[in-house]
Amino acid sequence: MNAPERFTEEPAIPYSAETEQSVLGALLIDNDAIDRIGVLRPEHFFLADHQAIFRAISGLIAESRGADIITVYERLTAQKVPETAGVLPYLNALYQRTPSSANIGRYADIVIDRAQKRGLMAMGRTLLDMGQSHEGAGTLLDRAQSGLQALVDTETRVEPRKASDGLALHFDALERRSSGSDRVLSTGLIDLDKALGGGMRPGWLVVLAARPAMGKTALALNIAQSVSVEHSALFLSMEMPEAELHDRMLASIGSVALDKVMKAPEKDDEFWQKVTAASLKIKDLNLYFDDQAALRLLDVRSKARIVRRKHGLDLLVVDYLQLMEGDGDNRNAQIEGISRGLKALAKELGIVVVALAQLNREVEKRANRVPQLSDLRDSGAIEQDADAVIFLHREEVSNPNAGDQFHGFAQLRIAKFRHGRIGDVALRYAGEYVRFENHYGAWPAHTVNKQTRRGFE
Repeated sequence: MNAPERFTEEPAIPYSAETEQSVLGALLIDNDAIDRIGVLRPEHFFLADHQAIFRAISGLIAESRGADIITVYERLTAQKVPETAGVLPYLNALYQRTPSSANIGRYADIVIDRAQKRGLMAMGRTLLDMGQSHEGAGTLLDRAQSGLQALVDTETRVEPRKASDGLALHFDALERRSSGSDRVLSTGLIDLDKALGGGMRPGWLVVLAARPAMGKTALALNIAQSVSVEHSALFLSMEMPEAELHDRMLASIGSVALDKVMKAPEKDDEFWQKVTAASLKIKDLNLYFDDQAALRLLDVRSKARIVRRKHGLDLLVVDYLQLMEGDGDNRNAQIEGISRGLKALAKELGIVVVALAQLNREVEKRANRVPQLSDLRDSGAIEQDADAVIFLHREEVSNPNAGDQFHGFAQLRIAKFRHGRIGDVALRYAGEYVRFENHYGAWPAHTVNKQTRRGFE
């Protein structure tokens, strides 16, 4: 005996023609009612005719020309909208059947609600198709998540507000700053925090750039260690294997020379005591490593979201930007897309993104080898997208004949800072421990072009 056949009906498409008509009729009656429709857009309407009519009405109102039956009809005729012949009586019917514009806000909400439900249905069909795709599951999951998030993130129309009214609310933020309860990430370096207005803040893209061997990875790792004491940090290392990051962590936190960590002497009790103590401190850090090479922006987004969902995330370090893969006709276009994507990710997730970057060789051709913004490699978009651009320079590396006074001295140049003053910060570099520390005392004599200019970027 054969099993009975199962029939499934196609689900009804959620829309309300009457509600769409009421919105259009209310706008024909009262053009000012457009201020009460929230984020309603033409694509929220299900019927193509209604989309065209709404587009014509809103266009005329935006041009301050007035939208009535005749002007809307003329606009549609001029735009050669199909089947315009029946539009005039239809517009008249919309006007006549709508009693008033009093409930237009409610009508608009219903139209948007039905559009979102249609979006969910379309997303469901898309998900079924994705299940049959040959693309990787990770890529598909990220695409699906982005599609659903677009449906969740409904825009809210915000009316202009008087400055004095907004200032009253802003005092709450000032009080949080004053009490120290504002969400600010400390770099662990006193003078750098001061230069950044107290520390790094959510939504920032901070670019840390230097020539090779200056120690930018060590500095970024030091910052990640400091942040992860009370917050959560993810370190994406495309250049250095995870094992090397652990070696550097043990050296830095345990105050053990890196070369000794690399040898791990078996019978050195002091060494093992320091390593054990350091490992216990590392155990308490909310710090996550990933050493996958040649990441794409999609990979970075996915890894950041995973850590944020499971553990929370406050700081993302990308080491380094030019090792990422991108889309575009040339490398400049690729880097431009990557830098903009990282800035967007910082805002979307409410985190700080520290992106390490390489400098071009032009800096080595100058007598003064302290970096400047034009030395950023591959794209000027890095400078444009960043909230802060910080250059790391160690004179003893670029000029071996600089003298003993520069031994262990590091200069941080804040070349761009949207939220405050630019200037220089001095650090000490304990090379054997691959650790940057606060600098105390005077700068070395004949410091290379110490920056004194102040101003807002």
